[in-house]
Amino acid sequence: MSLLGQFYIGWFAHPIYNGDYSDMMKTIIRERSLAAGLSKSRLPEFTSEEIKRIKGTYDYFAFNHYTTVLAFPVEYGNLQHYDADRSAGTIADRTWLDSGSSWLKVSPFGFRKILNFIKEEYGDPPIIITENGISERGTIDLNDHHRSYYHEQYINQALKAYLLDGVNIQGYTAWSLMDNLEWATGFSERFGLFYVNRSDPKLPRIAKSSVSSYSTIISCNGFPDPALGPNDCLSDGTSSPNTDDSVNFLGMTLTIADAETGLYTTFALLIVVVLGLICTFFFFFRAKKHSKKNKKMIN
Repeated sequence: MSLLGQFYIGWFAHPIYNGDYSDMMKTIIRERSLAAGLSKSRLPEFTSEEIKRIKGTYDYFAFNHYTTVLAFPVEYGNLQHYDADRSAGTIADRTWLDSGSSWLKVSPFGFRKILNFIKEEYGDPPIIITENGISERGTIDLNDHHRSYYHEQYINQALKAYLLDGVNIQGYTAWSLMDNLEWATGFSERFGLFYVNRSDPKLPRIAKSSVSSYSTIISCNGFPDPALGPNDCLSDGTSSPNTDDSVNFLGMTLTIADAETGLYTTFALLIVVVLGLICTFFFFFRAKKHSKKNKKMIN
């Protein structure tokens, strides 16, 4: 945790909280740079004025967290590269639950550990968890039980860090409220608590089943102890989300899956029609040109 933590989080956090890169990071990169024949470390050095200016320039520690990896030593020789400086590779345990993203495995135990690392390394700063969630891909299924499980497990680990370890957690934000554009993967990976029907021009938002479990956690501010009997927060009138997966498509009421099939079919037919028109115009103008040529030869 310490080595990878310094290269993952510490690269940015250590200068802000402590004024400079960690001694571990500076030593490793300097020694590897000199061993490769360089005259100085590849890691830039802060001036005393820069250290004074940036140290303590924070309001809180904004932390995005999704998954955990296992580290193992790797010898890179004299390769001068960020990965080689860490001298470590990462892998996920194949027994961990999958998600819709190849890099995201369900491993909640690591959440509590990394929160404690931040507390111990940076003087117990106030932490706001700004992103935490899980994706799915493929067939639309509003019964996203894996998301309910994910949030319950990860929020429970955050509560343990807060209540048992004294980590100064000030807030938590699930990623994300609704399905959206996920960088290079586009709309194929969906992190939302609400499904967005993109086959409807109005883009309606449809609640997934995880909305109910997540709203219960919010209402109860955690997980009530069953041994203490019924809790008012479990009967606060929060209704289950409407999981009706019917949508309006070209004036017809269809399921989400049928609407998506219809949308793709419509696009395919549109492409065929466009290609047909192009071919028709091409042969028409070619025949017209050929006809004019024949007339000139006759004359």
